[in-house]
Amino acid sequence: MEFLSVDLVLGLTGLIILVGLAGELVFKRTGIPSVLFLMGFGILLGPVFHVAEPTAVMKLAPYFGTLALLIILFDGGINLHIMKVVKETPMALLYSVMVFGLTILTIMGFYVWITHAPWLHGLLLGTILGGTAAAIIIPVTSHMSSLSDSTKVMLSLDSAISEVFVVVLALALMGTMKDPDGGGHFIREVFHAFWDAIMLALLAGALWARLLAWLEGQALSYMLTMAAILVLYYVAELIGANGAITILLFGLVLSNMEFLIGHMVRPIRMLIGYELDQAKFMLSEFMKRMHEELSFLVRTFFYVLLGLILDFSSITVEIALMSVALFCIVVIVRAGVTEGLSRVTDSWNMSERLVIAAMFPRGVATAVMAFLPISTGISGTELFPIYALTVIVLCVLGMTLVLTLYQRRHPSSSTEAVPEPSIL
Repeated sequence: MEFLSVDLVLGLTGLIILVGLAGELVFKRTGIPSVLFLMGFGILLGPVFHVAEPTAVMKLAPYFGTLALLIILFDGGINLHIMKVVKETPMALLYSVMVFGLTILTIMGFYVWITHAPWLHGLLLGTILGGTAAAIIIPVTSHMSSLSDSTKVMLSLDSAISEVFVVVLALALMGTMKDPDGGGHFIREVFHAFWDAIMLALLAGALWARLLAWLEGQALSYMLTMAAILVLYYVAELIGANGAITILLFGLVLSNMEFLIGHMVRPIRMLIGYELDQAKFMLSEFMKRMHEELSFLVRTFFYVLLGLILDFSSITVEIALMSVALFCIVVIVRAGVTEGLSRVTDSWNMSERLVIAAMFPRGVATAVMAFLPISTGISGTELFPIYALTVIVLCVLGMTLVLTLYQRRHPSSSTEAVPEPSIL
């Protein structure tokens, strides 16, 4: 059915939340991730009982997914120390470029070889599937006591960088495919997307830190920060910057404003002000109040949405085999780069290599970008959405399986369990 009644929507919303809560309880008692229950419930709502049609629900996916991405990127930014970022950025950038680049080239070659499609189509599919999901990886790794701080920072930066690569490069490629004579704009668009994001985040972070100091003791200051995130994202996209990297850097600037001010000249320090303790407290209060409930809601509805839009009727044997092959490429490339780079640089121990290699889930950016080519009129991309959704499901389940086995073979000395994949 195309439209649902108000009472049915409210009832389903409550039921989804209850399923999510039940999944959390089962996970704590048995170690079985709630993602399996949530995606299964989505499959029941969509492909099985047809309570909601996937085409109708997919209209909400870009809005819901983008909101989740912004919150998790801001959270990742405010939990990073700038010196650790500076220290780990070269390794994260090298790792991201190697994994992303090799994934793109391998998928492009395989897709063109199997389907005889134009190489630009293979390049676009590789780009869409090439990036990991920061909204899943950052929360999972941030609570793993077995990982060193430097590895956590590297994984956070890698996931954020690769997700930005997906959005920026896919959009640039689609522009080139729609306008073959405009290929010269590709590099310039990518450069401006990153440079403008850095400049905008620095300016917005400085101004907002000053404003938070003025708002000492005011109610709803954490909601003002939430509003600032949404407005800043809109402004970034409006001027041609990348909104995702802008929000990540905005959180990074806010959480490290004291360090940054200490290295500024005196007039700039006087302009921004020194009252930073209250600003940092308000940021902590914002995350404390919003993070737990919001992360649960977003995680719950996201996985139900994935199950709901997975249309099994459109999956043929050929599509299933292609999706499995693409999934295998994603896993093998990441595992190979992780092992090779670790041996060359002697960076990670065995357990860290396993966790790093297992951080291959795809998420919001992949799902959203997979639907754009066909919606913008690029022929030959009709199967990209089903490929992307199937790979997303396989990657999430694959990471869940690896982390569950890892947890059982390497139990933590503390009582804290390896967290299940989550959106926030």
